[in-house]
Amino acid sequence: MDAAANPDEVRLRKGSSLRERFVQAGSGAAILLIIVPGLLTWASGGRPFIPALWVVPLGLFLIGVAALECNVAWIITQDGILIGEQRPLGQVHKRMISHHDIAEVRVRKNRFSYPASFSLVCRLASGGVLISPPLPDITRVNETTAIATGLLGLPDAAPIDNPLEAGNAEIILGSPVNPDLGRVIRIAVPVVAGLCALPFLIAFWIGEWEMALGLLLPLGFLAAFALYRYAHRLAGACWIIRQGEIRVERIALSGKPSAETIRAGDVAAIEVDEPDSKDRTCTISVRLRTGQTFCSPTKHDQNAARAVRAEMVRRLNAPPDAGTPTG
Repeated sequence: MDAAANPDEVRLRKGSSLRERFVQAGSGAAILLIIVPGLLTWASGGRPFIPALWVVPLGLFLIGVAALECNVAWIITQDGILIGEQRPLGQVHKRMISHHDIAEVRVRKNRFSYPASFSLVCRLASGGVLISPPLPDITRVNETTAIATGLLGLPDAAPIDNPLEAGNAEIILGSPVNPDLGRVIRIAVPVVAGLCALPFLIAFWIGEWEMALGLLLPLGFLAAFALYRYAHRLAGACWIIRQGEIRVERIALSGKPSAETIRAGDVAAIEVDEPDSKDRTCTISVRLRTGQTFCSPTKHDQNAARAVRAEMVRRLNAPPDAGTPTG
């Protein structure tokens, strides 16, 4: 939902759908079922089942989150803030915060969230503080905040630095490329590979080795070779989205900086990819008329990915149906 599209109210939501809760709980239950034989062997006096030390807490955590996570909804109007909270299979608890009881509203970046998100911080006249669910449109954080403060009759909040803000001349995805990082990785890989191979080589020398060692050693060298070969790709990538073009900066396999410019006429489709099954985040793909496809260097949740895609379509002056978002 684009909260900034409705000047009469702002709606904010946080929480998982019933389907997502079932997936979380099912994953936790599956983890616990997998280790049941090992736990039974351990309980009957067998060898300690070490994986249980971290697998059991993980399974219980997933089930606990699915069972106890609270859905929260805020509706901000001229009368104040209506807050609704509901736990699974429980009743909805509502409370109304009058606009007279709100002393200040500001916006903050949520520190430990991935992908990046922003929330409203409401300081009450009583001294209490309320934190809103994340703002839904990552490209209109300051605009949505201005609508919220305007509805509540409060002074405008200080704008926050948001690299994805639609008002910026440039929207930046990813981080600036750093060629030095690739060089450091290339230097470190042979050293780490040599240190890791040393125990295996000693085992071979004294004759105390098993077939597993003979398999792990070449696999380790193959992994080291691949890491060495593609080290410069780990130096980061950056998209700079301007009016009428997207500049893609990255490091070539040779270690030299590379930059390509995608213009509106080059684009066949801009699509939101299928979300990951693990964290439900998406990348954005830009497919060119030549058949080449570029995937965004950062991931976003589905709402944020759709918002970023919409801003890319607007800036490239592409048709609104230039790739219907999936997921």
